[in-house]
Amino acid sequence: MKRADTTLMKEINMNTVRRTLKRMETATKPQLAAETGLSVVTVAALVRELTERGELNEEETGTSTGGRPATVYRFDYAYRLALSLHLHEREGVDTVFASVVDLRGDIRKHEERLFDVLDRDSFLRWIKNLMQDYPRIQTIGLGIPGQAVEGRIEVSSHDRLRGTYPAKWIEEHFGVPVLLENDVNAALHGYLLEGAGDEEAEDGAVIGLYFPIKYPPGMAISWNGTLIGGKRGMAGEVKYLPLDIDWSRPPAGDAWNEIVCRIVHTASVVLAPERVVLYGARTDTPSWTACWNAYVRRHPLPAEPDIQWSERFAEHFASGLQDLALKTLEPKVR
Repeated sequence: MKRADTTLMKEINMNTVRRTLKRMETATKPQLAAETGLSVVTVAALVRELTERGELNEEETGTSTGGRPATVYRFDYAYRLALSLHLHEREGVDTVFASVVDLRGDIRKHEERLFDVLDRDSFLRWIKNLMQDYPRIQTIGLGIPGQAVEGRIEVSSHDRLRGTYPAKWIEEHFGVPVLLENDVNAALHGYLLEGAGDEEAEDGAVIGLYFPIKYPPGMAISWNGTLIGGKRGMAGEVKYLPLDIDWSRPPAGDAWNEIVCRIVHTASVVLAPERVVLYGARTDTPSWTACWNAYVRRHPLPAEPDIQWSERFAEHFASGLQDLALKTLEPKVR
């Protein structure tokens, strides 16, 4: 038991040093000891092991104060890389975006392909080429407009995706773990990242609602900063609400504003969110806001949420998926 306790403590201390240097980028052993509260002797042993693994690099010595200059250690943000692949409708065109991301979140490579010209084989060849160029890729994040159950895409507005196992294909071919995430979930996570460190930004329920141009809407739910998937991951499939709407030919103008109001109102009654983030180019924000104010006068809410419109769905989708993929690379204490 004592040996197990010692091993666990070493892993905890190793992660502490790793996270601290990742935040600082460069530091000496005394600086790391001061930041972490660990002894210089403990830090020296951990830094030596991290350097041998390639996670840290020794650089030029620090400024001398009369004795031997201290060695400076730099965190290698490219020690592990993540590949983020997501399908998104851009200006009415379905496009797959690929980004190779380092541990700092910086994009080392970005490419795009039209979804209609990709099939399974060309998709896998694309990934193969990226992994050959960046052999340190150790995880892949896959973002889709839809929902998967046990790896099989069950719900999607794209006929070609339903019934497929893209994560399984990738794992079998390349032997790396694959995170499969819904587009609105990833976008809401990306939105919340911008408020990281602000407790009010994550407290309670936050809802993200996306109204794309060509497809039915989707909803994501966060509770205290954690995404809620629900049974079989189907939380937020608002297109199944009994609204008698043909989502392939939705109405426009005031009728559309009324639909959005009904969905926001329904979600607000059930979840009482602190905030609702609305995405979608189809809606004119001022006219919808006037419609919403009239709607809640007719149908009052016991707790009306703060409502924010955002035009940054694509940006939040990409950043959220990249961060979720990077989180899978964080060492776990066993």
